[in-house]
Amino acid sequence: MFLAPLSVPDSAGSDLRNDMRFLALARALDGASRATRAEQLAKGNTGDVALDWAHLLDEAEALAQTGRDLRLLVIVARIMTNMRGPEGLAEGLDLLAGTLETWWDHLHPALREGQLVREAALRRINALYQIENADAGILGDLEFNTMLAPRGLPVVSGGDLAAGTVTPSVLAAEGPTGLSAAEQAERAALHDARVTRVLTACRASRDMEPEAVAGLEAGLAASLEALARLETALAARIGDDPPTRFPALRRLLERMAATLASPQAQFSHAAQPAAQAETDAPAAPPAPMPAPAAVPFASVSAGLPARLATRAEVETCLDLIIDFYDRNEPASPLPHLARRMKKMVPMNFLQLMEELAPGGMKEFRNVAGVAEDKGR
Repeated sequence: MFLAPLSVPDSAGSDLRNDMRFLALARALDGASRATRAEQLAKGNTGDVALDWAHLLDEAEALAQTGRDLRLLVIVARIMTNMRGPEGLAEGLDLLAGTLETWWDHLHPALREGQLVREAALRRINALYQIENADAGILGDLEFNTMLAPRGLPVVSGGDLAAGTVTPSVLAAEGPTGLSAAEQAERAALHDARVTRVLTACRASRDMEPEAVAGLEAGLAASLEALARLETALAARIGDDPPTRFPALRRLLERMAATLASPQAQFSHAAQPAAQAETDAPAAPPAPMPAPAAVPFASVSAGLPARLATRAEVETCLDLIIDFYDRNEPASPLPHLARRMKKMVPMNFLQLMEELAPGGMKEFRNVAGVAEDKGR
């Protein structure tokens, strides 16, 4: 309906910038700002906000009968994103692209007269750049909104999902400058715990809610296609030198999709049928014992291992414990104990004794006849 002609043919209708209804709609979205969402997280909630998005969309539809304004349509795209996630974002971006393709000559904000094409369209470009507003726009909404909510595990936001594919080198390059070595190490440890939590949730979601994951993947793919269409439509009207792109939004969407597609985020039942087949098969002649297979992840309802088979899985569970307390009970001493336990996982017996009871190591070495390692 937003692409339909207005009652006055070949007209953009009213400029909505100073329309009181438009201003009221914009103010209503203050409840979805980054500050509000961060406050929600600080209270132990998710980053989602409980606005009446359907009512806001109705208000926007009524306004659109008055004037075709790109600033309003950017808000519409944001509302659609909050209503239906990446699927809604794709619809909103297609709406923006279709508006440029169909109604460029009859659209607010109006082109400035007597200037070069790009300068004449500067107000329209600035309106479109609001989709990359991390404080009060689609970019910030995607970072905070829940994308996956596997039963028994913490929810995964868009920002969490995007972090799942960020390597240590990228983390360091995109982080703040001037951090001490200890601060860098702490930041890296928090990121590792976040990635572990996200990948575990991805595997659990694929196990318990495969349709939801498939829908999320389809929505992300459609959003990237719609974003490319928007960039192409804009370039066709203002030129591509310099190119006008939306790199922050594209990067977020690509990282979210890459995390879902990564091997670590997949769940497979392959090991379980194989084990069942061995159980049901008739007895066979003795054969060389094969190497033990790792217990598949997500073999219990919460998406965690049914039992721990490797030290790496022990470290994964400790990371989840650390992440839980860091987010929900930051004053608790338990995450510090869990970090110490994680450090001890790869140690041998002597290293554990030295870590736990350094005062008794000399006597133990004498009794056991173990020479002290002078290189330590």
